[in-house]
Amino acid sequence: MILLLIPAIGLALASIAAFFGQYVWWLDVLANFRPQFLVGLVASGLILFFTRFRAIAAAILFVAAINLGVVAPLFLGSPGESSPDAPVVRVMAFNLLSTNDHYGEVADYIRANQPDLVFLHESSLPWETAMKSSGLNYDVFVSRSEDLIFGTLVMVKQGFGTVDIVSFGFRETDPRAVEVRLSDPSWDSELSVLSTHPLAPTDSERAALHDAQLSYAANWASEQTGAYLVTGDFNATPWSWPFRNLISVGRLRNSQLGFGLQPTFAANSNPLFRVPIDHLVHSDGLVVRNRVLGPAMGSDHFPIVVDLEFASQ
Repeated sequence: MILLLIPAIGLALASIAAFFGQYVWWLDVLANFRPQFLVGLVASGLILFFTRFRAIAAAILFVAAINLGVVAPLFLGSPGESSPDAPVVRVMAFNLLSTNDHYGEVADYIRANQPDLVFLHESSLPWETAMKSSGLNYDVFVSRSEDLIFGTLVMVKQGFGTVDIVSFGFRETDPRAVEVRLSDPSWDSELSVLSTHPLAPTDSERAALHDAQLSYAANWASEQTGAYLVTGDFNATPWSWPFRNLISVGRLRNSQLGFGLQPTFAANSNPLFRVPIDHLVHSDGLVVRNRVLGPAMGSDHFPIVVDLEFASQ
């Protein structure tokens, strides 16, 4: 039992330490694995409870309960009251993976699902060319500067009243975000969207840039009114400090509430180790009607497709 006891204690301590990710970058990386902590702690705690280490097992199960309290809202939370008569906008966000060449499959998926707004991260010149020549009824906007290989490709279904797009830059030290403002005669208000793709926090320097980029998104959201949202590959789960700061500062709601974990990365890994890092968070001016994951289509991410309706004024 010692061989189980020591790892179980280590797991419990790691899950508690992960609450302090605001101060130590690699602790925040640990926070991304709350569901895995929960499963591991429950399993080891239950086994140890029937040994002479019952008191320690009870403490481990208590820590498991803390993790459960953090994860459960995704399953038990409410996406809000839906109205069948409210206008709906469908948003798709997908990290393509830089080496992906499944152009036709992605175009066919967009054609079949008809999202109003599409954000394709890690898009390069071949993807820009493929989407522009796909025959889809979308206007295609390139957000990267010509000196960069990758950026976020924005696709807007044709027929909206007005469309304004501003790129804030996709260099490592830039906000790595693009703003879209849409209006339509059937809407009571304008829709403001920020798509962001912060760096992966793989070391202290990149973690600092990642946090600054999500902080930029949080400050952008805090300046908006009415119907607005932030979407993209955040390289962060709902339990990480930068995500929680985005929600708090930006006055946003997580579209996952009521729809469960819906892990998006890594699509090519064991499902038990996947984590939700692709997101759409929104203001109270919007209500989630539906949220699904699409197929990987050559990527290591699953796309998210979210149906949002304008909340009653």
